[in-house]
Amino acid sequence: MKSQLSQPLQFPDVAAPRPEAPFFDSAQNAWVLSRYADVLAALREPALRHTGPKKGPARVREDVLSVLSQAKISEWQRQIEPLADGIITNLPPGGPVDLVSQVIRPWTLAVTNIVLGLDAAAGRKLAALQPHLSGGSGDVLVQRRSPKRVWCAVQRRIANVRLQKLLRRVRVPGAQSFFSGLSQTLPDFLANAWLALLEHPSQLARLRAEPHLMPKAMEELLRYSGLVHTLVRGAGQTLELAGVTIVQGQRVILKVALANRDPEHFPDPNSLDITRQNARHLGLGAGPHSCAGALLVRMAAISVTRAFADKMVGAEIVEPIVWRRGSTLDTPSFLRVRYQSEVTKFSNLGLIPH
Repeated sequence: MKSQLSQPLQFPDVAAPRPEAPFFDSAQNAWVLSRYADVLAALREPALRHTGPKKGPARVREDVLSVLSQAKISEWQRQIEPLADGIITNLPPGGPVDLVSQVIRPWTLAVTNIVLGLDAAAGRKLAALQPHLSGGSGDVLVQRRSPKRVWCAVQRRIANVRLQKLLRRVRVPGAQSFFSGLSQTLPDFLANAWLALLEHPSQLARLRAEPHLMPKAMEELLRYSGLVHTLVRGAGQTLELAGVTIVQGQRVILKVALANRDPEHFPDPNSLDITRQNARHLGLGAGPHSCAGALLVRMAAISVTRAFADKMVGAEIVEPIVWRRGSTLDTPSFLRVRYQSEVTKFSNLGLIPH
């Protein structure tokens, strides 16, 4: 059963939004695509372009891919797996603990330091900046024009300036992309993925009992929880896509989360099934719009989720979820849980005297 304390992850169980035919949203001045087949076709379309950074996305992609050899991934894996075990082992026995602030963010920051090759001093500077950089829209309980929100925005701008100064010293191509992906996007995904597992304790228990299911389970979590719920692209030329004509310069909004819940492609799409056979999700994009760091994301997410599933037996959410709403992903601001510690397990087995 799902936790009664939290809201459903992306969609309610009843009257869930369904993908629909492409339409033009005049309010957003953009075409909206949400069916799996349509979003997949859009992601494979090279004429659709990123609408964001000044530096060409193709160049950023090349920078990231130039670093991500299989040998490098394996080297990082050997370094980061023990970190996850260590962080969880050092938590207060049984909790309550906040998985976001006490496990996910410290671990992803440590991974960021390893991938970027930061020394101890630079790592400390990055740790000091992270609270001001992560969760840019995270002031969920603060009014839009309140002094506190304005002050947070000022702090974020200052932190970004200091971050850029720090990253200029890093000799890793695509350092900004690695930082953003590992210390901001990955933590948000892990919070969603772990919430999904906590809300489906039978799935979490099976994953613990059958750890060989972890790679398949991660693909299902990427489908169900997703790295992003929405992507925005621009048409570099007039084209026919998903049965409509998109004029050069028009924006295209891709509802990735809805596409990943399309019942025409995924049977029982609103259920989490870690043994799902057809998990060809769009959580990591596709074609020229696929995630360049997909190998690193999968490896890192599997490493820390394996430790979470193995060590936090019987974990249960103990406080209502407060959602932090973002333009690309909605994520829990915190995940406070109690769990069965190793000491408690041995005590219950009669191996430790009371």
